[in-house]
Amino acid sequence: MTVANGSRLDGLRALAGTAVRQSAVTIDQLVFSAITFTVQLVAAPVSTDAEFGVFSLVAIVQIGQWYLGRAVAAEPLLVSKAVANGDARGVRGAAATSLLLGVAIGLVCLVVGLLVDGPARTLLLIQALASPFTAVLDHGRYVSYARQKPFRALLLDGSWLVLFLGAVGVTVLVGELDASSTYLLWALTAVPVAVACAWLTGGPFAVGAVRGWLRDRRELLPGFLIDAVYLTAGTWATFGVTAWIVGLDGLGVLRKALVPVTALTVLFIGISNALLAHLAGRSAREVVRAPMLVSGLAAVVSLVFAGLTLIAPADLLTTALGTPWEGLRPVVLVLLAYAFLLATAQTALVAGKASGRAWLGPRVRTVQFVTEIALVAALGLWLGVMGVAFGMALAWLTAAVLAWGGLLGQRARP
Repeated sequence: MTVANGSRLDGLRALAGTAVRQSAVTIDQLVFSAITFTVQLVAAPVSTDAEFGVFSLVAIVQIGQWYLGRAVAAEPLLVSKAVANGDARGVRGAAATSLLLGVAIGLVCLVVGLLVDGPARTLLLIQALASPFTAVLDHGRYVSYARQKPFRALLLDGSWLVLFLGAVGVTVLVGELDASSTYLLWALTAVPVAVACAWLTGGPFAVGAVRGWLRDRRELLPGFLIDAVYLTAGTWATFGVTAWIVGLDGLGVLRKALVPVTALTVLFIGISNALLAHLAGRSAREVVRAPMLVSGLAAVVSLVFAGLTLIAPADLLTTALGTPWEGLRPVVLVLLAYAFLLATAQTALVAGKASGRAWLGPRVRTVQFVTEIALVAALGLWLGVMGVAFGMALAWLTAAVLAWGGLLGQRARP
């Protein structure tokens, strides 16, 4: 074999290995989004619209924790290539930072849970238990990606999904489920998987390395963190305004319409975050091409789901969601457009982070945040739940235009 042929063969092997790993990342994100989808799908039919509204407000705490934890730990870890460069202290510092954030959020949930009454108290106390473990799990997922071991993450997330489904099945056989018991099963099944994750990816207990991690990444962290704070605050504010405008019943209806959509948003955001490891240090052309491909995939998936929404049997989905499907169907279609627009905006912002433009996200999010709150309030007053959905979609259309404008403008500069 000639040297040229050998080099060509090595190149093909490397390309095949990359394709396999990226496919594993995508499948893992599908499994992870399936967990979120299943939790909501199990809780929806056993809750009234108002009860599901409360359930959703507490569940947003976990979503916000994922955004913030990735911003202060996983995303800087991927961009700085600390794993590839053998920076063991940096890897330990990132893991400990993620864990400390989870503990802090858990303590806040504990305090607030003790101060409130009703279902919210139970759900917040469950979240207080879950937060440290889900912090370890989520960070370990991205460490596995950075180490080119996505199958490890897939094994862990798959185990979590199987454990949760098994626990739900056993509970249904021996008793009854409600939203709180569903959330408790989700939290409890995360515990052994998080322990296994810590054992496989490294213990997250090097608290002394946190200060060094934050100091060494001080140029990256502010932009990443502000971006995540905006995303978290925007989610809370959107649903808070929705509850104020259309009531907890209306919020519950919106969140039930989001059940088939939330899994897509978790999937799209997870894949876009995983792009950081792939795009860091790449050429301007590659930095733009990858998010375009992901956006194309998001468009196809959203269209497929829209088709399924149009032909889905109303009786089956009414039973599954506990709310008449004919009323939810048009809201779901608008929210699928929202999911696609969020996905394409998010991938453009992640590409900006990977190329060093950490402040692109905060600039876009500022406009998106203000626009979304204003549109959700105005259109919600006018059109109810459908108006809220339109407001969310239009706000992310604005964000997508700004994000892609910033990314393409960067490529145009020498």
